[in-house]
Amino acid sequence: MPSDSSLASVEVPSRKSSSDEEVENIKYEHREAPGTEIPALAAKGELRNLGYLADDQNLPFGNAALTPALSSSNPASEAVSSEMKNVLRLLPPKPYTDILIQRYLGVINFNYYCLYPPAFSQDYAAWWLNRANGKPLTPEFTCLLIRVCACSMQYLDAEVQKRLESELGESAQSLSENYHHAAKQLSNTIAPGKGGLTQIQQLFLTATWFKSESLFVESWHTLSSCIHEAQELGMHKDSPKAVLSEFDIEMRRRIWCLLYVWDWQMSLLLSRPPIINQSYCSFQLPNTQLESHATEDGPPSPITHIAAQVELGRVIGRVPATMGDTFDNNQAESLKSDIERWFASLPSAYQETDPDTQWDNEHLYLPLQRRQLHAIGYMTMLLPYKAYLTRTYDSKSTDVDRFRRETAVDIALHLMEVSHRLFDHVFPLNAKFHLVTFLIFDTGAYLCSAIIHDKGRRLPRRDNVIQAIGLACSLTGKLAPITKTGAICYRVLSRLAKSLLTSANKATSLTRVEGQTSQMDDGQFGPSPNLDGLSFGDSFSPESLSSLDSMAAEIFLPASLDLPVPGMDTPPFMGVGDFTNLDVGQFDQIWDWQNLDLTLLPSLSA
Repeated sequence: MPSDSSLASVEVPSRKSSSDEEVENIKYEHREAPGTEIPALAAKGELRNLGYLADDQNLPFGNAALTPALSSSNPASEAVSSEMKNVLRLLPPKPYTDILIQRYLGVINFNYYCLYPPAFSQDYAAWWLNRANGKPLTPEFTCLLIRVCACSMQYLDAEVQKRLESELGESAQSLSENYHHAAKQLSNTIAPGKGGLTQIQQLFLTATWFKSESLFVESWHTLSSCIHEAQELGMHKDSPKAVLSEFDIEMRRRIWCLLYVWDWQMSLLLSRPPIINQSYCSFQLPNTQLESHATEDGPPSPITHIAAQVELGRVIGRVPATMGDTFDNNQAESLKSDIERWFASLPSAYQETDPDTQWDNEHLYLPLQRRQLHAIGYMTMLLPYKAYLTRTYDSKSTDVDRFRRETAVDIALHLMEVSHRLFDHVFPLNAKFHLVTFLIFDTGAYLCSAIIHDKGRRLPRRDNVIQAIGLACSLTGKLAPITKTGAICYRVLSRLAKSLLTSANKATSLTRVEGQTSQMDDGQFGPSPNLDGLSFGDSFSPESLSSLDSMAAEIFLPASLDLPVPGMDTPPFMGVGDFTNLDVGQFDQIWDWQNLDLTLLPSLSA
């Protein structure tokens, strides 16, 4: 992690000032028609004001103001807006801001790598210098700066959080919300197409802030605004006419790839159509050569995992189906084979089996991104098989359907394993990383559905499935006090799991474990749900177990399932038939409970 002083001394590839770029654009576009520059530019400006997007896309990052005379905003000549004053009032003194910036660049940024640290650090140092000298501050970078602070406040370790709350006089949550709202007001003052790449970055950080606050629908709408802003600037195409430096071209590609990845993943998450129309995209992958260490024999660039997810998105895009749809057998098998080939194509540092870990200690983003890619890959692989976990199988079921269900179980159990690895890596400092909670809950819910529909008790690897459900309850229980997403998921999943403890055909015993289920060995869900098949933490003792019935217990659940999540009332028991009556707030817009068919069985009473 960089020191305070290093933020002002990081070198960055040379970037032209916007005024230099504007002059070059004028020369480039009008070099064959001297004397007609101003009328032509004025006409273009009028067309853009009418909503027509210039087809040449040679305006660097969409700076439509090509000359000072045509500029609609000249910060040097305008009074400081009330929105800017509010941001400057809320922004903490530099020593505290440095802490938040270093936290973001050193840890959080590697989730998506939205910011290129050397460039941001250089701009950050210049911003403070301008502020100290009373010079104008651009609203777009000021907005980006306080966005970074808002996001960083969501991921503080306990020691730093305690210090900041004590010295700034407010809770981290309150500070984060205040920064977010102030940034929103300032962002609204920036006209479409005028904020450039910086505006797109701050809009993207807005989407990440919403997602960390469990506001998924708001995040999706902000992503839409971000994508449209990028399209307005022509970032969805690599235009041969663009007069841009190699650095600027690379940054455009990186940001657009990130938006593309978020689009296809959020579309799956929210069961909504993609925002980006791929028919009108001709973008290229980033070359990943900005980082000096990203050589052929060195570690991957921190943006490599985003480029890999772009390729996975293109695989998904070839299958015309969305979350909740039923894939035909050929589609399911074809997609599974394509994703397996995608796994095989990952760089050696990101491989699941025998990864190259020689750079892990020096480049801490590699273990995180490795686990992130594995989780996203198996999440995608499970997609066409989910429907086979929500059906009841009987003598009329075909062998093909039974085989598909077996495949679905295998993928779901493996997904739970890789999700557990990701959880272990990010918890508790990066616990708000939404992918962790989502995958654990989503996979656990579908496995619960598989158990509910298993009337004949012939579900493949049934005991392993039961054990995985217990693990999902335990992990979401650890997330519940930290994140809103975790609290809701724990509330829903624990109640659903409890309903499995009573069978319509025979009574079963409830086995309780005092304390949370600890980490299981990677790749191992015990052969059966008995004491030998479970691994517990140091706090576990055999005496903490209740006596078992002669019949094997259906499921092992932590005793903490009896404990209410703060701020939520928890009935002592609920049956399967009552599940859909549970108020899950905004989560009913994410998970389609009807597809899980959780009301198939009659309500079970305690």
